[in-house]
Amino acid sequence: MKISVIKEQDVIISKWAGGESRQYYIYPPYTSYASRNFLFRVSMAISNSDVEAEYSDLENFTRHLIMLEGTAQVFHENHYDIIMNPYEEIDVFDGGWKSSAKGKVTDFNLMTSKDCKGSMSVIYKNCTVVTDDLENSSHNWIIFFCNSGKASFSLSSVENVIVTEGELLIFEDISPETKINIKLENSKLIKMSVNC
Repeated sequence: MKISVIKEQDVIISKWAGGESRQYYIYPPYTSYASRNFLFRVSMAISNSDVEAEYSDLENFTRHLIMLEGTAQVFHENHYDIIMNPYEEIDVFDGGWKSSAKGKVTDFNLMTSKDCKGSMSVIYKNCTVVTDDLENSSHNWIIFFCNSGKASFSLSSVENVIVTEGELLIFEDISPETKINIKLENSKLIKMSVNC
């Protein structure tokens, strides 16, 4: 198992009309978002405009989307529309759909290729996460994002890991049935699982 913490100052920032994108993690590391040759990507997007903006075409990828700040109207042409509030709705959709959104928001994204399976959820309180949802895969990740406050993680035989505002914690190739004890201080966590 490999444990990594990605700090806010280490993210890759790219500007787009009306806002910016912050790439926290991409796998494999030699791939790029622009080339669409990655297996999965974790990122944050900040929209500073109320003007409706189209999402990038991500055919052959599944997107998991949650709002961290602000309320967004998300439109999926010929499928459905959804109003998304912070830490409430998680929208899982085909990246190849013609989609757009409206609202001044900060959102968080997990993008997985057709060769991977991903999930996203929110942790609101102290708990123990048991990695029993890992599938028979060659590679797996459990990832946590802390948008505010502080969170501490303890595992048997591993020194406590603490993350604070704006940090991403990655457990790579974690064993099934591993228990992760989580203690929150004025925080909510975005939890992601990826199997490839």
